Amino acid sequence: MKIITIEEEAWKNLNSRINAIADYLKRLEDTSYDDLWLNNHEVCQYLHISEKTLWRMRNKSEIAYSKIYGQYFYTIGAIKDMLNANAIQSSDEYVQQLMEKGKSYIEKGRKIKSDKL
Repeated sequence: MKIITIEEEAWKNLNSRINAIADYLKRLEDTSYDDLWLNNHEVCQYLHISEKTLWRMRNKSEIAYSKIYGQYFYTIGAIKDMLNANAIQSSDEYVQQLMEKGKSYIEKGRKIKSDKL
């Protein structure tokens, strides 16, 4: 076994680079869409409901939302929470399938919108 010595400053630099790479890889692995914000239209398409139904859900405090300049926004996490709270016969598999469909929809929708710009 060989012992290699390195200057303290070089070690700190190397260590910070390794930590930066580890943080970057951790962010890449994090595929959670819970913090992604959707507008009224996107939520209605995602849940296959009308804007009137979404309005009722807001008024009954069934779904968390934010209002900015008259527009309403919802997070995927809030939608998941609402679905889980109202689930009658839900399984983890069903929720996972629903999330996969939602992720697919969001990714397709975001790509289409960015292509138009």
